[in-house]
Amino acid sequence: MPELIMSTVFIVGGLILLFFGADWLVKGAVTLALLLGLSPLIVGLTVVALGTSLPEALVSVQAALGNQGGIALGNVIGSNILNIALILGLSALIQPLKVDSHLVKADVPLLAGASFLLLVLLEDLHISRMEGAFLLLCIFGYVAGNIMTVKRTSPEEDQIEGMEIPEDPGKHLMRDIGLLILGLVTLAFGSEFLVSGAVDLARLWGLSEALIGLTIVSIGTGTPELATALMAAYRKTADIAIGNAVGSNLFNIMFVVGIAGLIAPMDANGIKSSDLYVMLGLAILLLPTVWTGHVLDRKEGFLFLAIYVCYIYYLLPV
Repeated sequence: MPELIMSTVFIVGGLILLFFGADWLVKGAVTLALLLGLSPLIVGLTVVALGTSLPEALVSVQAALGNQGGIALGNVIGSNILNIALILGLSALIQPLKVDSHLVKADVPLLAGASFLLLVLLEDLHISRMEGAFLLLCIFGYVAGNIMTVKRTSPEEDQIEGMEIPEDPGKHLMRDIGLLILGLVTLAFGSEFLVSGAVDLARLWGLSEALIGLTIVSIGTGTPELATALMAAYRKTADIAIGNAVGSNLFNIMFVVGIAGLIAPMDANGIKSSDLYVMLGLAILLLPTVWTGHVLDRKEGFLFLAIYVCYIYYLLPV
């Protein structure tokens, strides 16, 4: 009973920290996009995506060091499935998401390619240091490509739909930087508390390592993306919402798996090929979805949610 109470306290405390952290992060990132002359999409694909991927990175590295490859890789695969099926699904139900043309032309196809790459690398159910280093090299190339894209960003792409643009955005520069940093730190601590409580709770229930990674841990570490995307959708900053989800998936595959594999080679204990195919299938399904009028509407959002519910039902032990 004391263990159950402690796990519950950690989960509730983590959720509270994640709520405030996500709000501060979005506020800081959106304003900094104006201050630096960047489009909200680029901010979502780089700064925000990296920040909300930090919980996944911390958990996966810790799990890899503890020889818990099922948790480390299940965390990434489960988070990527959650980011598209649950997060974009819920965000589209709140507010249909207008998709930036750059995202359609480059980042969604890149996500499909990265998902297929992970499937190929896990054919032997193992991530080596060489493969981890290769994935890290890929993320460096991705970030460099985004920086080059910023230089070609049009004035129209710098606008944030549905938000007032301050006349003097530089007036509160230090405050906005502080909000961004505070949001990232709060998200990190909140995710750690949430995952710690959720993992303890799952072990009390006797769940497998892979199932913990694909469900409890991925949902816990994916909460920052969920909170950030829902806040952005509510504030009608669609570029941040969808850019963060797609960018986070790319960071999960290339940065999280890359750094975890480089530090401690890991085996995909309990991960099934069906999990990888669901992750890849959702990335591919996102392609025609965002091409239909460049809007992720409520019907498509409901479809993604239905897929996630079916996947979780499939994972649950009989």
